[in-house]
Amino acid sequence: MPKHSHSRQLFASKTIWNIVLLILAFWMVKGNASESEETEPTSKISNAALEKLDVNELKMTVLTDISSTIIGDGELTSSIKTNIASLVISPLMHSPEVQVADSDEFARPIAVSFQKTFEQSLMNMLDEALLNHAIAIIHTRKPTTPLCNPVGKALRQTMSASMQHDPHRVKTIQDRTFTLRRMAQKGSPVELYVAYIKGGLDKRSPEEQQIYKKEVNNTANSSLHDKEMTCTEMPDEIVGASYLLTTKRGNTLFFGTSGTQAADAAGSTVWRFWFGSLKDASVEKRYKEVFKYLKEGGLDIPVK
Repeated sequence: MPKHSHSRQLFASKTIWNIVLLILAFWMVKGNASESEETEPTSKISNAALEKLDVNELKMTVLTDISSTIIGDGELTSSIKTNIASLVISPLMHSPEVQVADSDEFARPIAVSFQKTFEQSLMNMLDEALLNHAIAIIHTRKPTTPLCNPVGKALRQTMSASMQHDPHRVKTIQDRTFTLRRMAQKGSPVELYVAYIKGGLDKRSPEEQQIYKKEVNNTANSSLHDKEMTCTEMPDEIVGASYLLTTKRGNTLFFGTSGTQAADAAGSTVWRFWFGSLKDASVEKRYKEVFKYLKEGGLDIPVK
């Protein structure tokens, strides 16, 4: 075996092992925190401190669940797993904002696989009643790619030419055709908004339009809201998704992404993630930026 190949395998194993240790450490800390909360009088803990503890606990729970799912995903290559762990999960454990900047070929499988796994984790927590409520908003120039494709498939016309022969990037579309439909059918604990610019649907192929309209008209998709906005332009930095998770104690955890749609996948790209309390400066800035744009485009989403 070549020396550099052996080194990469060692690095991958080390990174994944570190994530396993992070998972174990989190549950140990969580257990200690729960004991402290039970023994220390509530009057000595400020509401702000309790809110921060609540939101951070949920954030760590989500990241832990994502980590274990990524490790167990037999369809992801070891290098993609390693990169998700080292470039996204580990940094987000210590910071509310991270970015992955590289070629689309390198960055998209990392970023979208992480987003897909986040959506899986979100739905699992709703199924287990670990959240009170969730709002997901996909804000893109055209209706979200996964709902314009058949379940488990990715149409050639839905992606850029550079993606069409790249199985790792094609997989990112195929995977999210399942997670978004699961979300659309969940019902009242979650609301899924598909927001896009005026005339955005017309920019999809006839086949994509037909698939999307079928999803919108499907009565089983009780959580799905089709929202064509009045604006005709969307800045690159707005393109992405925003999720608001309401904890059992009524506090809010925000998760946001910024990146290009599959149809525009080419060259260099920057994917950004925000994950934390709305009181974190960078998270608050992103939240306000997105919701200001949406409101100006005629989409005023009621946030619980």
